[in-house]
Amino acid sequence: MRAVAVRNIGDPPELMELPVTHPAPGEVLVKLAAASVNPIDLGIAVGRLPMPHVFPLVLGVDGAGRVTEVGEGVRGLQVDDVVHGQFLRAPLGHGTFAEYALVTETPDSGALQRVPDGMPAEIVAALPTAGMTALGALEAIGLQAGQSILVVGATGGVGVFAVQLAAARGAEVIATARPEADRWIRDFGAAQTVDYTAGEVAEQVRKTHPGGVDAVLDLTRDPARFAENAGLVRDGGAAVSVALVATPRLLASERIVVRNFMMQDKPDLLARITAEAAAARITVPIQQVVTLDEIPGALGRNAAGGARGKTTVRI
Repeated sequence: MRAVAVRNIGDPPELMELPVTHPAPGEVLVKLAAASVNPIDLGIAVGRLPMPHVFPLVLGVDGAGRVTEVGEGVRGLQVDDVVHGQFLRAPLGHGTFAEYALVTETPDSGALQRVPDGMPAEIVAALPTAGMTALGALEAIGLQAGQSILVVGATGGVGVFAVQLAAARGAEVIATARPEADRWIRDFGAAQTVDYTAGEVAEQVRKTHPGGVDAVLDLTRDPARFAENAGLVRDGGAAVSVALVATPRLLASERIVVRNFMMQDKPDLLARITAEAAAARITVPIQQVVTLDEIPGALGRNAAGGARGKTTVRI
């Protein structure tokens, strides 16, 4: 099969020809129709996740396709089921940037579920990691109607889902965005944008919200700026880092709730975010569709920052 993989930690991703691995007991083999790109993909390639690896290490955690084989003991899925989910399992290396991928049929395997009728593969492949993260992080905040929230990193995949979900809850959403993305992110529900290239975000938000905001959802990897943005939160509010950059000092705050968000109950989150998309209550923000051989370039563009929405992979 064709797959995008790294030969060793830190090596550049490349398109390879690899054998198809058949499922062991409890495993499911999926012939993939689509996948999607997430920041975690390059994190896996450079060894950022403290999990065992196999090499060549096939990248990609989100995908959609058709079950072609099931291992002994699999009960919930059968051959020809059309599924999607987060194919994240130990050891890392059986990813979705490939024609076939293996996943274990357990709740901690990343949530593999049947696709609702009529939903295209490229749409459902873009939902799992970004959508589940946005939904889970907002619930960790406990955002209520009428409250204000600053979403830092709002134009990426997680950010666009978070903006839509927060706006649907009746919150006032302040989104970081470059000027050229202002109208685009407002169309997803942002009430205000802040140009992060024009100065410190916290300073700009204070000018329009001198009393602060009720919540901050930060999707970036800068501990110092997360701390600055958390300082905007009113007493009793919440600041959540999806990139796990909240320091022990911040986590111990008694003035506000500070959390490093870790996803839990993935099957429930996947079912609910998929239902939102199936009912057209949210839009899956696909900005680019690439092929397997174009994935290395797409990963590089994603790492450079400034990406909008989701990049999906047609397999």
